[in-house]
Amino acid sequence: YPRGESYLDVMLRLEPLAHDMERVRETLLVVAHQGILRILLAYFTGLDRNMAPYVKIPLNHIIKLSTHAYGCDEEVICLMQKGEMLDDGQDEPPEGV
Repeated sequence: YPRGESYLDVMLRLEPLAHDMERVRETLLVVAHQGILRILLAYFTGLDRNMAPYVKIPLNHIIKLSTHAYGCDEEVICLMQKGEMLDDGQDEPPEGV
């Protein structure tokens, strides 16, 4: 983003948080902007950090990660099908982008 944080800046800022999250044994719920979720998902799934900006974070879904000794399992849970959403344009990018 022009004159804003780069993905690398955000990764560096989130690294201590991700380490703290790894130590927690209780269930965690993370509610955040898509950019933050992309970085955390890439981190916990072992994806190369250069690919973090391209991770798909679908709207109206929960992504459940279950960690174990050698990585994590990922489950995507749909809360609302696209046809059930209001047709207010908020779930679509602006035209021409």
